Amino acid sequence: MEIDFTRLKYFVAVADELHFKRAADRLRITPPPLSKQIKLLERELGGPLFERHYHEVRLTPLGEALLGPARAILRQVDGLKDIAAGVLEDGTPIRVGATAYAPSDLLEDLETAVGGLASPATFEVAGSAAEVTAKLVSGHLELGLIHLAVEDRRLRARTVAEYQGAIAVRADDPLACRDLVRIEELRDREVVIDFARPNPVILAALTRRLAKRGVRNIVRAVSGRGGELEMAAQVFNRRLVALVSYAPASFIGRMFSPPEFKLVRIDEDGWEPSRLALAWAADRADGPPRPADLAEDLSAKLGPIRRG
Repeated sequence: MEIDFTRLKYFVAVADELHFKRAADRLRITPPPLSKQIKLLERELGGPLFERHYHEVRLTPLGEALLGPARAILRQVDGLKDIAAGVLEDGTPIRVGATAYAPSDLLEDLETAVGGLASPATFEVAGSAAEVTAKLVSGHLELGLIHLAVEDRRLRARTVAEYQGAIAVRADDPLACRDLVRIEELRDREVVIDFARPNPVILAALTRRLAKRGVRNIVRAVSGRGGELEMAAQVFNRRLVALVSYAPASFIGRMFSPPEFKLVRIDEDGWEPSRLALAWAADRADGPPRPADLAEDLSAKLGPIRRG
């Protein structure tokens, strides 16, 4: 004789409630299929489990005799599920992703920190912050490094790095002799923000911020995705101003370095630093593993990151 575990679960629910409607509500089904499954179980067991009256439901002697063993069987089933979950949790690596548009030195540090986690983990550079967000929401990543632009209710986040804004210009540009510039000084210049183009949300937010400061002459320097070398060539040939993060040790920072270029910091009194955060899906905040705990662990391994 084979017993369906779901029917045992239904039997215990009715026995607890002694009421088919309340048991059905507890099981999140309707009374008719619950009653049908109980009758099928009774047929399998060879006798009635309940005495059904108009205003009352009572256990039969058979039902009373089988209730304890049924509870024990269901506890064993739950125990098997817990054991399986533990084995899978131990064997399944934690998936961490990052936007490719974060400073390269931060990406390298984060990859090292992920490799030092106590649990097995994988690291991937997943594309733009929008792509990382999509993977977090869909459950393909547990954690993701993204730029913080606007609040997203689908995510929770922990800031792990701040970068002062900067401009990259030709070495003979009038602004190249400066150690600090104000964002308003770019009002009459052609400004490149192509690093934000892969993420429409960040691009729109950045464009609005610049417009509030009177900087409206935004131009495009890159024809395709990425294209840091193409952007540098355009800055050099067209004497454009590239808006970037102040990260001298990153690939972009090294590319826009003397003798051809100069990286100049932007005065933070009028331009807030960019922030990068480890984010996770709000509906998966409880884990296991708990993303907030992983983010805290990785943040400690990275240490305080403040450029500028």
